Amino acid sequence: MLFRLTIAFTALLTACHTPKPVVALALPPRWKASPECAKAKGPVKVDVSLASSTAQLLAKDGTVLAEMDVSPGVEGHPTPTGEFRVTEKLPLKRSNLYGQYVKTGTEEVVVARAWEHEGPPPEGTAYLGIAMPWWMRLTSDGVGIHVGGFERGKPTSHGCIRCPDEGQKVLYEKCRVGTTVRVHEEAHEAHSLLAPAE
Repeated sequence: MLFRLTIAFTALLTACHTPKPVVALALPPRWKASPECAKAKGPVKVDVSLASSTAQLLAKDGTVLAEMDVSPGVEGHPTPTGEFRVTEKLPLKRSNLYGQYVKTGTEEVVVARAWEHEGPPPEGTAYLGIAMPWWMRLTSDGVGIHVGGFERGKPTSHGCIRCPDEGQKVLYEKCRVGTTVRVHEEAHEAHSLLAPAE
């Protein structure tokens, strides 16, 4: 009996003193506009640093008008680097590569990741592409900048540059077809409007 009590007491002490694992909280993306952003007129450019996973909206003279966290492509689907021009702007675009099969009429999801589905679409379904609000196309093969959910500091896309909603709306409003977008592996040359990453 004493032996059983000793084991039970030891188990209780171990349970009370074993530290619980620390669960990291997801960091939401940040964005910030400078006071000059609202009144800025004329040409702008966009500078995307894959090193910091941030995008800056720059005035012609290089002044930072706005900055936001972004999420580039995952391993195997990297975001291309280089200098691009915005070739298309749409307030809402739906992906023709990534989407779901949904029941016709109800839009109940039948196949959540249609791009992984083999064979014909399930009977009674229609394809519904993933929504990409405030779309700005960079390449002819479907890479662009758009709103998309993500955790700060984590790549999540298949090559596109995902942005927080409010920040991307500002970018969309200030950019035009033909706006230069530079995507690179280095840090930004301009100062950051965002607080240091936590």
